[in-house]
Amino acid sequence: MELNLKKPTLLRIIIAVCFLPFMQQVAAQDSSGSESAKMTLTLVDQDSVKQVMAKITNADTAVSGVEVHFFVKKSFGLLPLEGDFTTTDDSGEASVDFPKDLPGDLSGNVVIMAKVEENETVGTLESMKTINWGVPIKAEPEKVARSLSSSRENAPWPLAITVTSVVVIVWGIIFYIIYQLFQVFKAGRSKIDMSTT
Repeated sequence: MELNLKKPTLLRIIIAVCFLPFMQQVAAQDSSGSESAKMTLTLVDQDSVKQVMAKITNADTAVSGVEVHFFVKKSFGLLPLEGDFTTTDDSGEASVDFPKDLPGDLSGNVVIMAKVEENETVGTLESMKTINWGVPIKAEPEKVARSLSSSRENAPWPLAITVTSVVVIVWGIIFYIIYQLFQVFKAGRSKIDMSTT
């Protein structure tokens, strides 16, 4: 089947393909919200209560009613703090309490993140800070992989079994030969004793 396109139609397709990435970028910029919107993340520790506070402003004006998600970054993903989200108040602030038993790294450091996702007023905002509010984890002893270049304790199982079997067989043969020599010597002695009598 032959595709018969007129020149004006072909030209429209080429123009559409060339301008498609540009139009997607413009649409993404429009959906990201206001460029003057900001989120400030503050970490407060007083009277043994640790709080994570986020303040959202747009053109230096506090924005209320915005859903803010608070997370702690973990190696497997993002761990939410206190439910799904917290809404900003009239002063543009939202806060959650930080749990006392949350594990951190070896020094107790955790990465705290506040995030606003596709809000009509402020768009998408994200802010993060690192602080040592977590419980330090103990380092596990390193497990050495079994390989030919490692020490005797970490030799590969097939090699360890083979070497042990060879040593046991060699010593078994040596003891068998000694036993046979002892039997020959004993038999020869008994023959000598019989011939003398």
